Amino acid sequence: MNIGFDIRSLAEFRAFLDSHRTQLTPELIDEVGLGILATGCREPLTGRQIRPDELNHGSSWREGLAFNGLSSRVRGVMRCMEEVIERQGLQSPRIYAAEGLTAFALRMRGLYPRFLGSEYSADPEQRQWMYPIPCEDLQQLSLPDDSFDLISTNEVLEHVPSIDKALSEMCRVLKPGGWHFGTVPFLYFEEVGQVRASIDEAGQLIHHMEPQFHGDPMNEAGVLVFELPGWDLIPRARAAGFSDASMRFLISTECGVLSEHIGGVLVFCCQK
Repeated sequence: MNIGFDIRSLAEFRAFLDSHRTQLTPELIDEVGLGILATGCREPLTGRQIRPDELNHGSSWREGLAFNGLSSRVRGVMRCMEEVIERQGLQSPRIYAAEGLTAFALRMRGLYPRFLGSEYSADPEQRQWMYPIPCEDLQQLSLPDDSFDLISTNEVLEHVPSIDKALSEMCRVLKPGGWHFGTVPFLYFEEVGQVRASIDEAGQLIHHMEPQFHGDPMNEAGVLVFELPGWDLIPRARAAGFSDASMRFLISTECGVLSEHIGGVLVFCCQK
């Protein structure tokens, strides 16, 4: 099963699910996942054929089906990047990722000489430990205008105090026609995101809900969730300067991309 479909609103998403309801039952999705585990898959960008014995089932389809630390979800992002690189004939693309210590960053650094991966910490000791990996704040990047072909943010935007500032900054540093691809914990059936915490004008942290933390390579205690986005993320990306934005629904038996929640992995795609 291979499905790739760009969705730009909650109404479109509901219509898509309705038109594919017989293909996206939990039983059929599990069948697809077990099939990938039985036959293996191809890793996007590298082209490596992953053997069945090299795949780790994991606790879910979205975060599982992992090979060398790269899950189904991450391969979905890689597949989107692969399509653009092939379509635009990019020989040595400039790629920025808001991660520098992950398996994804390691793979990209080995593939693309002009790849830049960063982490973020406000702690001077952590910054010193991280060196020479750069420290970058997505809300205020030190990178020059119009400098990257591709940007990726994998499970990052929910931890940024202002997603809108981050979108504007990423648009600024992308070349005209460049793309952002990434995943984010997403409220599939909500028009508006859930703001769980914010920073006020005085720089004080305000909790609007019970604090929620996700895993973080820079902090054993995890990193705070500021917002879980909904479908208003699409017009917000356009307001930040992108010419188009969508959530791309991906299922790929070829590349081992699958999710137990809705069947496919949603990749946030924005073109400058």
